[in-house]
Amino acid sequence: MEEFEPARDFVARVMENVRAYEATRKMEESLGQRFLSSRTFRFVFSSGAALLGISNLIRLYFSVLSPVVCR
Repeated sequence: MEEFEPARDFVARVMENVRAYEATRKMEESLGQRFLSSRTFRFVFSSGAALLGISNLIRLYFSVLSPVVCR
């Protein structure tokens, strides 16, 4: 089998086709990006995080301070 020698402008032609394809292609937003662009989702997400934070603080209170108070 003999050595294959590509044309000199092969890489340039391929890259030109790739750039043309990427220029015409519409970029799809990811699911996370669509969620973060929604004001309702951001509100629900931050509210849920606040509730989880408060519940963790209450849990810490009962596990650390409650045994001292109950003595």
